[in-house]
Amino acid sequence: MYRHVRTVISTTVFFQLLACGTGVSSETAALYERLNGIFVSDGYGYVVDLRGDTRDVYHLSGGTCVFDADTSAGIQHVLGPDDVVEATDGQSFAYGDAYETHKIVFLRIPALPASCATPLPDTPHGNFEAFAAAFSAHYAFFELYGVNWPQQVAAARSEVTSSMTDEDLFALFSDMVAPIMDSHLSLEAEINGSAFSIDPVTTELGRGAIRLADESNTPKQEIVLAALDRYWNEGVAEDILAGQGRETAGGKLQYGLIDSKIGYINVLMLMGYTSDAFFPDTNTMNDAEEHQRVNAILDEIMISFAEAEVNAVIIDASLNFGGSDYMGREIAARFADRQRLAYTKAAFDAAGAPETSVYIVPTDRPSFDGPVYLMTTDSTVSAGETMTMALRALPNVTHVGQPTNGSFSDVLNKTLPNGWSLTLSNEIYRDHAGILWEGRGITPDIPLDIFNETTLVNSHPAAVATLVAHIQSQLNK
Repeated sequence: MYRHVRTVISTTVFFQLLACGTGVSSETAALYERLNGIFVSDGYGYVVDLRGDTRDVYHLSGGTCVFDADTSAGIQHVLGPDDVVEATDGQSFAYGDAYETHKIVFLRIPALPASCATPLPDTPHGNFEAFAAAFSAHYAFFELYGVNWPQQVAAARSEVTSSMTDEDLFALFSDMVAPIMDSHLSLEAEINGSAFSIDPVTTELGRGAIRLADESNTPKQEIVLAALDRYWNEGVAEDILAGQGRETAGGKLQYGLIDSKIGYINVLMLMGYTSDAFFPDTNTMNDAEEHQRVNAILDEIMISFAEAEVNAVIIDASLNFGGSDYMGREIAARFADRQRLAYTKAAFDAAGAPETSVYIVPTDRPSFDGPVYLMTTDSTVSAGETMTMALRALPNVTHVGQPTNGSFSDVLNKTLPNGWSLTLSNEIYRDHAGILWEGRGITPDIPLDIFNETTLVNSHPAAVATLVAHIQSQLNK
């Protein structure tokens, strides 16, 4: 599933469920005719009503239910033939990206749940109950952040009144989740024409950008964009690759040589390789085309490294905004000696779904079997972290830098009765050794300072130079 960025330096990522458009393909129409019924997901809290001409989506959390008008209106662009595997008996289907092993299982049920027949109303109390229930039913990491959610809910419920303003309700929700520093947690709202958001700042770059914005009375976005330009166009293109590298994947990947014998790949994002837009519209992307494009790019890179007879490769994910997990695994496959377990994945809120094992599978395409060095920071997020787990499962990879962000779960989208959009984490990822890194980030084998709150990205080229010196010393032994 796509996991993309809303703000550059804060590296908050989320999967946007809804696509735009109105057309229905004949294949989709035939799919719905075959399914024709009501289905509930095992975990994730979705109910889909496909009876006759009905195309309704609900969010079911315990005993509460919210009708999702927006997703219902565009369901054909979310639930389509490419992402659905039907059971032969017609009683269930599996949903998920074609290149992902993990799927959401939907089970046929005889009738719409009673709570969905009378969804929660758009009132302060209705929205509060939907918000509280979504976290109660689906959020996986209260213990990790030391939060007693039932206690939080009980205390907050007494503050809800039928006359409270939307601003007051949003502030109450903000207070309830304030201790949860999870970059996959968000709440987006429009109140009286103004945008409101809950967006935990979990990176040194994010905290530094806020501090600089306050000190200089400069909009944070200007600082963010300036830092990104320094990192990508000055730091990587000029300082590290000395103007001799190549930018590809629509400006989301750079590669080249350092000191003629060390290959260097900087992976800024793991999505949108078929688009020239920096932050592409995920709704217009095609997984098969993305898969083909990433492998064509990797062929070019591996061939260029083979021609240069490189002795080692650096994969730099110091600033990685996430994207699609399978894209990171395609990169890891170019360095794999044999099939290896990359990580496992399970839905915290699923009753019957087993844990999914996800593997790195070697490729017959151009590859490299020498020493590989992976660079990360706490701005290595989400799909960048699953790529980190995949690479760390390989014996020729050394992990260098700062711990990753600690945000692994695909983002679970929920809607409140008033239309506010909520995201949270409901999945548990463990690495090949069974270790859960959620909330703390994956610890590198070799610590190396790369980013900090004071200088933001300015120390990055020097960190790469330090790593190059280490690699050269290892090669010369």
